[in-house]
Amino acid sequence: MKHTRKYIRSAFLFLPCAAAALLLCLAAGCSRRITPVSRTDFYFDTVVTLTLYPEGGEDAAKAEELFQGCFALCGRYEDMLSRTRKGSDIWRLNHAQGAPVEVDPETARLLQKALYYCRETDGALDITIAPVSALWDFHADPDGAAPAIPQEEAIQSLLPHVDYRNVRIDGNTVTLTDPQAAVDLGCAAKGYIADRLRDYLRAQGVTSAVINLGGNVVAIGKRPDGSAFRLGIRRPFDQNGAPIAALDVSDASLVSSGVYERYFEKDGRRYHHLLDPATGMPEDNGLLSVTILSESSADGDILSTACFLLGLKQGMDYIESLPGIEAVFITEDYALHASSGLSGSLQTP
Repeated sequence: MKHTRKYIRSAFLFLPCAAAALLLCLAAGCSRRITPVSRTDFYFDTVVTLTLYPEGGEDAAKAEELFQGCFALCGRYEDMLSRTRKGSDIWRLNHAQGAPVEVDPETARLLQKALYYCRETDGALDITIAPVSALWDFHADPDGAAPAIPQEEAIQSLLPHVDYRNVRIDGNTVTLTDPQAAVDLGCAAKGYIADRLRDYLRAQGVTSAVINLGGNVVAIGKRPDGSAFRLGIRRPFDQNGAPIAALDVSDASLVSSGVYERYFEKDGRRYHHLLDPATGMPEDNGLLSVTILSESSADGDILSTACFLLGLKQGMDYIESLPGIEAVFITEDYALHASSGLSGSLQTP
């Protein structure tokens, strides 16, 4: 039986604020003397919201300096890790036609981390899914027409190039041994960047804050009154973003992956962005979402996708083998399946 982690608390004050994949739920009366300050911007095709709790009465200029520092980091990492931004490390790698590419040391480390989980899951997670995922468009046309399902022949022609073992890393040099392979770090980048924003804010003396990268949420410390931040797990497909459950979190990350984030429906079937690398089709295993509680948001980001693709049994078995990691799986009947370390900690409305 896993032990409950130190970042789980039991306070139950609740004021929801919707986020893309998670809800951030902050207590209404946590402190009359501390007024949180927030800034929002748009990076990585998602909304980034930073909320600071300035203890000691830091002035507005200092808070603005912190926000600007964080958003500058967001821009730097988008330029480095985006698959679609021309000139980024990932773009150059994917367009090198098999030639070695020198990348930033951080890019190399993140690739190594992602490849570790590819190996751990025996390819259930595969960061070279990019050629196939590029066939899928989950946005409706301007005229309102539903996105088209890719032709089976097109998917089959690209599946042979989906194999994480084609990625070779030697120091900061990365090579795709299959010239037609391509890498997508969408399963890891937001979590990694959230971790780097956390490190920056801590280095600047921030002790109470929440970072939200489109639902990749990192809590720094606790609220000024000493209680934990309440982070809610979104009820899949709820139009108002209401939570289905919540956890009290300090100095930890909560990340969800689910079928409700990017999807379309056609002929009574739902098609979502979490693709099975073996088939190139959306994974259909009875899950609606997986939420990971961890210290590292990069790990949580990767694991939320990996465990979704593994399915409930294999995914839960894997989580139970990992120290310091907890998970909540939501199945199609909206039942909650929590890992053993969350026993007694998962709160429902």
